[in-house]
Amino acid sequence: MKKLIPFLFCMLLLAACTGESSDKKSGNGAEEEKTARKTSFLPEAAGEYGEVVIVMNKEQWSGEVGVALKEVFHASVPGLLRNEPYFVTRIIDPFQFNKLLKTAKNLVYVTTLDGNQPADNWLKNTFSAESKERIMANENMFMNTSDDQYAKGQKVLQLFGKDKKSLIAQLSKAENQEKIRNYFNIAERRRLAKELGMSSATRTIVSSLREKFGYTIKIPGSFELAMTEEDFMWARYLPATGASKNLFVYFKEYTSEEEFEKAKIINLRNEIGKKYIYGDPENRESYMTTEETYVPIASRNINFNDQYTVETKGAWKTNNNSIGGSFVSYTFVDESTQRLYYIEGFVIHPNEEHREAIRQLEALLTTFRAANV
Repeated sequence: MKKLIPFLFCMLLLAACTGESSDKKSGNGAEEEKTARKTSFLPEAAGEYGEVVIVMNKEQWSGEVGVALKEVFHASVPGLLRNEPYFVTRIIDPFQFNKLLKTAKNLVYVTTLDGNQPADNWLKNTFSAESKERIMANENMFMNTSDDQYAKGQKVLQLFGKDKKSLIAQLSKAENQEKIRNYFNIAERRRLAKELGMSSATRTIVSSLREKFGYTIKIPGSFELAMTEEDFMWARYLPATGASKNLFVYFKEYTSEEEFEKAKIINLRNEIGKKYIYGDPENRESYMTTEETYVPIASRNINFNDQYTVETKGAWKTNNNSIGGSFVSYTFVDESTQRLYYIEGFVIHPNEEHREAIRQLEALLTTFRAANV
């Protein structure tokens, strides 16, 4: 594949823990049945998208541990038009942790073994004596994940340390911050992809895309097909009020690794926008371009469907500044066809928040599959 594989395979290994990977392969049937029985009696996880319930000593939230946690969960999402945190947090004292809160979609427990207040003791008692010994002996141990503790579809994260200093040190590492955020981001995208259902009309669209282009992507029932060309597809949701959500797929022949460079990707994006996406269908002098002056372009390497992929986030505008918004895109190569794919979701919602609309579009983009036709 034109010398792409050796380089990209190494990058995939580096990026595997920071990006969206492919769905887990089916395991042992008996084990899956056992898990299904275990969760069958549980209620469905509830709560708003983008919300994380944190169970901890509230005094720690007001101190240095809280500062470190805010750097993780309240950091600004890159590439959005305005500053928006990755997550909204609800801080709950253990003794206020009631039945309703226990069904939260995203649940975090935070404790350090040096705490001695009632809230700290409640949290410490969730660890076995053996676990406490391991935490005391190994400062690199600071997190544990699990599923479905109180509800189906629930993601649970434990953050801990032998003392405040140890936990803060771990939470201050950029790689750990990204790991924690990705744990919940990926969970949110998978929930959204599952819940955004298609209609008979959009199923027909998906079938036609597979037949015409050789790929599939989930298109929710609220979307309509705006345009198709030989190398391009654009679908969109145009509500009477609220965020307009758009996704498009473009492909071309893959030529070299240079096409994964940030500048090359932005140039390609601008070429697509000028050729196909008009701010006003009646005015082809008004077209989409990339805003690079006021909103920094964020780019990172991820594992998307077991393929080396460059994720790009940023802001867009029309060339005459009539309208703009936020976007997220994935650039990757399908080996079987030697196609370079550029797939993007973009939002139009002036003067409003874009985080959750972009999260929904990320969920849709992750349903993309190249079909062997």
